[in-house]
Amino acid sequence: MSDSAKRREINPIPAPGVLLHIGPPKTGTTALQQTCHTLRAAMLEQGVRYAGDEQQPSTAVFAVTGRTHPSTGKVPSLRHWTQLRDEVVNAKEQRVLVSSEFFAGATSEQATRIIRELGGDRVRVLITLRPLAKILASRWQQNVQEGSVPTYSDWLTAVLNDRGSELSQKFWSRQQHAELVSRWARVAGPDRVTVLVVDDAHRNALLRDVEQLLALRSETLQLSSVDSLNRSLTAPEVEAIRMFNVAFKAANLSKALRYKLMSRGGAQLLKTRTPEPSEARILTPAWADTAAQNIAQEMITEIAATGVRIIGDLSLLGRGLDPSAIGEIDDAGLKVAPETAASLAMGVLIATGAGRGYERGSRLPAWTEPEELKRVPTRNLVRVVLQRQVQGLLLRVRSLIRR
Repeated sequence: MSDSAKRREINPIPAPGVLLHIGPPKTGTTALQQTCHTLRAAMLEQGVRYAGDEQQPSTAVFAVTGRTHPSTGKVPSLRHWTQLRDEVVNAKEQRVLVSSEFFAGATSEQATRIIRELGGDRVRVLITLRPLAKILASRWQQNVQEGSVPTYSDWLTAVLNDRGSELSQKFWSRQQHAELVSRWARVAGPDRVTVLVVDDAHRNALLRDVEQLLALRSETLQLSSVDSLNRSLTAPEVEAIRMFNVAFKAANLSKALRYKLMSRGGAQLLKTRTPEPSEARILTPAWADTAAQNIAQEMITEIAATGVRIIGDLSLLGRGLDPSAIGEIDDAGLKVAPETAASLAMGVLIATGAGRGYERGSRLPAWTEPEELKRVPTRNLVRVVLQRQVQGLLLRVRSLIRR
C-alpha cells in the first residue's frame, strides 16, 4: 500500500504559528531538513517559511545552547541565534518551521528561552521518535564519523550496561526519549508538544505528516536524490573511518581539523560510492536488541503519561530489529577493501583543498614539503627562519669587526 493511501488526518498547528522540530538525532531529521531546504520556494508559495538559509540552523542552535561548534572548536557568537530568532519572529508567513536535532540537547532553562524568543504561545514543539533498537547502529556509526574510536561491541556494552560511562551519558543525553518529552512538555506545556512516531515501513510518511502540521498541500515535500548521501555506512567503511580516528587521536591533532577532513571530507565521499551487495553490514547482537526493547517499553509508558499529543502508534517504539540486522560482531575478522580506503583518502584530500590548482593542465609546481617539516606549525618555521637570519647577520658583523 502506498504512503499516500496510508495518510492519516492531522490538524495543522494554529496560525500564525511556529513548528519547532527538535529531533532527536536519527529520527528522520536529515531527510526532512534536506527536503525542506530544497523546496523552500514551494513552501513559501503556500505561506510556510523554512527558517534559516542552510539545511538546518545548527550554528544558531550551538550558540543559544552554548555548545562548541565542531568546525571551529568554539561556541558560536549569539548573533547567529539572534538572526534566526529575528527571522522567525518577523516572518510574514502564516507558519514557520524551525528544525534542528541539536535542540534536543537543550537544558530546561535553554528550552524556556528558545520557546520564549521564538514566539512563546505561538510555538508548537515537534519531537520525532523511532524504535530505540533501530537507533543504536546508526548512532554509533555517526559517532565514529564525528571522531569516536570505540568498536561497536565496546560502545554497546558502555551504552546499555554502564550508564555512568562517558559514552553512555553522551548517548542518553539525547536518546532518553521519555525524559526528552517530559522536559519539553514541562517548558512548553503538554498541549503544545507533539510526539510523531516515525514508521520506517512507510518511507515518506514523516513528510506527509509534517505537511499536514504545516497545512501544506499533499505531496509538496518530496525526497530528492541528495537523501542518498545520508545512507548508512557498511561495516568496512565505518572501520576505515574508525582506524583513521585512532591514528588521528594518537597524533594529538585538533578536533576541528578532524571534523573538516573526515566528517565533511572522507566520510561524505564514502557515501557517494555504491557498496557491493556482499559488503558486510553492521550487525547488532541479540542481547543488545533485547536490552533496547526493554528500555523502550519503559519509555513508552512514561511518554504516554506526559499527556502530550501522540501521532502514530506509540507501541512501535518498542519494536526490535529485523532478523537480518541481528548477528555477532566480528571486529577481528573485518577487512577494509583497498577501494574503500582509496575513497576515504580521496575525500580527505579534497577536504584539505590541496587539490585545487593541480587539476590537469595546471602549471603550478607539484612540489612537496620535506617530511620532517610537515608537522611543524608555520609560526615555528617563521621564528626559526628569522632566528637564523639574525644569527647569520651577527656572524657577518663579528667577522667584519675582527678584520
